[in-house]
Amino acid sequence: MGPSDDFKNFLIIQKIEEDNKDKTLLQAILEKKIIILASIIGLFVIIFLYKIFFARLDLNNLKDKSYLFQINNGESISRVAEDLKDQGVIKSTFSFKVYLKLFGKAGNAQAGIYRLNQKDTLISLANKIKNADYAIPPVRITIIEGAKNSDVANLISKAFLANKDYVNNPSDFDSIYISSVLDSSNSFIYPDTYFFLPNTSLNEIISTMQDNFYLNLKNLFIYLSTMNNNSNITAKIYSLNMSPLKISDFFNDNDESVNLDKRLTIINQIGTTTVTIRNIVAMASYLEGEANNEKDMRIVSGVLWTRLKLNYPLQIDAATSTYKTKGLTKNPIDNPGAVALKSAIDPINSGNIYYITGNDGKMYYAKDYMTHLENINKYLRK
Repeated sequence: MGPSDDFKNFLIIQKIEEDNKDKTLLQAILEKKIIILASIIGLFVIIFLYKIFFARLDLNNLKDKSYLFQINNGESISRVAEDLKDQGVIKSTFSFKVYLKLFGKAGNAQAGIYRLNQKDTLISLANKIKNADYAIPPVRITIIEGAKNSDVANLISKAFLANKDYVNNPSDFDSIYISSVLDSSNSFIYPDTYFFLPNTSLNEIISTMQDNFYLNLKNLFIYLSTMNNNSNITAKIYSLNMSPLKISDFFNDNDESVNLDKRLTIINQIGTTTVTIRNIVAMASYLEGEANNEKDMRIVSGVLWTRLKLNYPLQIDAATSTYKTKGLTKNPIDNPGAVALKSAIDPINSGNIYYITGNDGKMYYAKDYMTHLENINKYLRK
């Protein structure tokens, strides 16, 4: 290879180096442009997020000029977001919901009365709801299984009159008046824990508790009328003519009322029985007072249904009329819960027709009167 070849190679190498320099320069310019563009986009994103999440809320259009706003029982986060957007308080319902979904509890918002201030942002507002940071705490009422209407009335009265400053009509919350309203209604209260705003009306409180009973009772009947053979419940419910139970014949969703006196058929361990829903709820109300666990409730249920079939008086201490008059009482004696309702429908047939609760709190059963007397002498009179 001569000098001319070396020179050609030199020129080629030099050309490659110059091309690389041009590419490097072009690449650097492009990279710089990309960085600048990314920075501009990032800046816009930061500004956008700041305006959405960190800018102060606009409280000028808030309906309550004391900057209070109310979330009602069962209200979804979406509904709350829409209300706040409609009032111009927040700009983005999507951002509000996303933040609560990521950092709060999905589903319903924490019912209560909240207060906003001029320094609040979307995040601080969402945190108040997430943490249940109330301006005015909700009223909590816990109804236990087997509570009588007078017990429920006392609980409602005591809880709301403790927040008298926020109650709209304090005279409505007299316990005697509440008890009379409950007794005159043709519905039942479902044992549960309820949260109400302090300014909730008495009608709303009672309706909420009764609607809860309606929903739970309806769901139980739907389950019993459609359950498969793998269920651990042995009872099944039919219409009176043994055709499949038509739920709409007994439960009216329009006003959430139960047809208490329309008859239906139950097949369980005791046999085939024609009853009404009022009868079932009445039996469940007895079980709340006669037994303290599911097994004993089901056995006592079997005893009582058997006594009815034999035309014996029920002789329930909590309902003294059943010592003199055969059959069920006209109305339930208390407000039963889910376990008692299921036990009334699905009794255990133990073959016993007598029972007592001993001084030790245990249940003792007997198939004949002599054994029953022995149990009384052994477990009650000592």
